[in-house]
Amino acid sequence: MKAWWQSAWPWLAAALSGVLLGLCYPRWDVSELIWMWQIPLFLALWFSEPRKGGKAKRWKHGLALGYVAGLTFFLMDLAWLLELRKVVGSVWAGIGAWLALPGYLAIYFGIWGAFVASIGRWNPESDDSKAKAAEARHLREEKAAKKRGIPSNSGAGFSGSDIFGPSLQVLKAAFLAGAAWCGLEWLRGVMLTGFGWNGLGVALHESLYLIQIADLVGVTGLGFLIVFSNAVWTATLVRIGREMVKRHRIRPHLDFAVAMALIIAVFLYGLTCFAGRPEPTEENSVSLRALVVQLNTPIDQKWDQAFAEKIIVDYRELTRGYVESSDFDLVIWPETALPGRWTDPWVQEYLNDHLLSAADFSLILGIEDDFFDEKSREIYNCLALVRGSTRNGQLHRKVHRVPFGEYLPLRDSFPPLRWIAGGMIPMDFTAGTSLAPLKLTKPEVGIIPLICFEDTLGSLARKFVRPGPQMMVNVTNDGWFSESPAALQHIANAKFRCIEIRRPMARAANTGVSGFIDEYGSLEFPDAGPGTTGHERLRVVQDPLTGNTFTMGTLPATVTVSKEPPITFFARVGDAFSITLGLIAAAFAGVRFVSARRKKRTTASA
Repeated sequence: MKAWWQSAWPWLAAALSGVLLGLCYPRWDVSELIWMWQIPLFLALWFSEPRKGGKAKRWKHGLALGYVAGLTFFLMDLAWLLELRKVVGSVWAGIGAWLALPGYLAIYFGIWGAFVASIGRWNPESDDSKAKAAEARHLREEKAAKKRGIPSNSGAGFSGSDIFGPSLQVLKAAFLAGAAWCGLEWLRGVMLTGFGWNGLGVALHESLYLIQIADLVGVTGLGFLIVFSNAVWTATLVRIGREMVKRHRIRPHLDFAVAMALIIAVFLYGLTCFAGRPEPTEENSVSLRALVVQLNTPIDQKWDQAFAEKIIVDYRELTRGYVESSDFDLVIWPETALPGRWTDPWVQEYLNDHLLSAADFSLILGIEDDFFDEKSREIYNCLALVRGSTRNGQLHRKVHRVPFGEYLPLRDSFPPLRWIAGGMIPMDFTAGTSLAPLKLTKPEVGIIPLICFEDTLGSLARKFVRPGPQMMVNVTNDGWFSESPAALQHIANAKFRCIEIRRPMARAANTGVSGFIDEYGSLEFPDAGPGTTGHERLRVVQDPLTGNTFTMGTLPATVTVSKEPPITFFARVGDAFSITLGLIAAAFAGVRFVSARRKKRTTASA
């Protein structure tokens, strides 16, 4: 039994870490676990030995352990991919997507595990040997002092580096672990067009004071705080246990104090952000009356011509009921709201004659557009902004396409992939190239257009930032995944765009979560009184009795837009913090690798 446990515990620990991390996100949202999820994994990476032993094998062992943790997490976190079976009509398609994407994303966890288990490893045995040497030196000095008649200072114990040496080693390992994590999480968000969904920082989406620092370091940078802290907590538990058993006294733990100070500093930064929040006035802000419309159309009806008339009528009636009875500046419909294309004559007629003529307001809607000639045909996923007439419309084409959803990667260069998935994705959408904001004229507010999961990409949203009043508008369709946690995870990711660039967001989903997020990442009504609790505080389309957001409805709100919003550090430099940390970790790995090769050559020549 002992031999079995010795072999199995590292893998069980890695899987446990994956489960704990999965519990940090919607549907469960037990975000407190984010501060301890890595403890089992760190124990496995630092203290378990490869089967065949040897330092050269440690990185492979760490790679496998990290991969197990990552795969467990992503299989749990992305289980909503199984809902694709209802859309595609094939159980195997849903299972294939559920296995393939987590299988790829877990590679980043594996690389991190390889780094932490080898190059960035913390080894308390070396600390013990240094401590013993320091103790022996201290005893020799004490004896020498007694012989010379100098009073002993034995009550002081060790001093200087003797006291804090072990803590400094922990801080070094924790820093390297956090740096490597940030670099790899950034890489995950850009490689193969990028899928940075549910980075570590997203687990803190409801801890508003802790996440305000995203305007400096981005959501990816928050991962450093989490990994650094987990590493220190793990080392602290190990060190205290060893100190009590071997020395019967606890030494100073500078590393623990540093980790706590870092968390407190981040919290105080958030507190300062809220304390410095200006009171909105006519001089410093623009008030915009907006309406989001959520139709809750089942995905199997959305492009079925039998339901086209109902969809058209429902959008018209839900919208006209508001704009004809009250003044609205902006109405927002979701992604691909209408079962047609922008160039279709009936779409132009419907918008001009049956909607825009009803009142003076601007309409934003998601819609497809196409362009074709004798040689090619291009289809775009678009966001349109119109007022008065479609002739005055502004059209933004989606920049960042969803791989395996809006296009098939390597369609022409890798035929096997085309044979497997080409039937499900017969034609690719074309990517847009414009990064210019759209212009709302009444009132004058710049619109940052984000389509579908583009609101999860801080690197994209920041490119639209300009001086002057701006707000983000996201149109999306989360109906692909039914009433799964995908929609809740989506808006949890979206909150960070508001903090990173300090612009509010209006969000219209076909179903899922439609509503308004302020520039501090809050979904709550700013004037919610003490009598409102739970779901009543949220500015989202929801069932008034149950709080269920998967419902048909509308939500009117007044959006306050700053006339002179800040150009945040993140808006200026993007993920520079995470990239820099990643480069530091890579440089450290490179130096260690070169040093090991030289040492090996020297040993061989000797």
